[in-house]
Amino acid sequence: MQRTFSLRLAGATAGLLLTATSSFAAEPLPPPPPPPVFSWTGVDLGVDVGGAVGQTSVQLLDFSNTYNFSGAFGGLFVGYNYQLETWPIVAGLQLEYNFTGITGSTSNALLNFERTAVRQFGGADGRLGLAFDRLLVYAIGGFAYGDIRGQILCGNILCGPFIPPNLVTGRPGVAVTRDFAANRYGFDVGGGLEYNLWGNWMVRAEYRFYDWRSLGFNDAGFGAFVFPFNARFGFSNPFAIAIPNHRDSEIMHTGRIGLSYKFAWPPAPVVAKY
Repeated sequence: MQRTFSLRLAGATAGLLLTATSSFAAEPLPPPPPPPVFSWTGVDLGVDVGGAVGQTSVQLLDFSNTYNFSGAFGGLFVGYNYQLETWPIVAGLQLEYNFTGITGSTSNALLNFERTAVRQFGGADGRLGLAFDRLLVYAIGGFAYGDIRGQILCGNILCGPFIPPNLVTGRPGVAVTRDFAANRYGFDVGGGLEYNLWGNWMVRAEYRFYDWRSLGFNDAGFGAFVFPFNARFGFSNPFAIAIPNHRDSEIMHTGRIGLSYKFAWPPAPVVAKY
């Protein structure tokens, strides 16, 4: 009798355990949280490197000349982007600064030698793009700045009438060399692709065109005439010679790649993990 009761009790206990186990197994697990939605909204800080080709145009008296320059550059950029919540449209602002090794020169019979060096350039631009999830196709454009240095060696053919002869020897004056430097202002326009590589890291490839408008240079020594600097050595006062007033303009095409880090603003919401 006691044995029969023990067997029944053991069977009932096993049944309860099996029922509880099956009920727990049948209960569905909570679904995993959805992955956070990527947004282009945030502050970008990055670096870029690239190459440039361009042209300098010089107008002096009735003579004009155009020659090419080229070189590499690198720099920094910082910007802010905002992505609309209901449309895949991204708008933003960007500031950039680049230091360069961009130079070019030419020689000819009239001006003898001309040289251009773009020491640095930058800009303040707006960006407008279309987002395809983690890929952004954008246009960019705005205000452009350039520190551009020029040099002209003007010989006797073109500048002879403006070079005083030596009053002692009667020899014609030497060729005139002048350096001209100015901060130049204009516009830039272009476009590019940007991709979210991993986490908050972005890579980009971009083309940009720069146009620094024509600027006139007035040589302070133009028209001056001073007694020979040192008649004993047979040459005129170098401060008495000058290059006639001239105009100068530059355009530049650039291609670059960049790497940046996006600081999300506002921060993305924290999603609890189970």
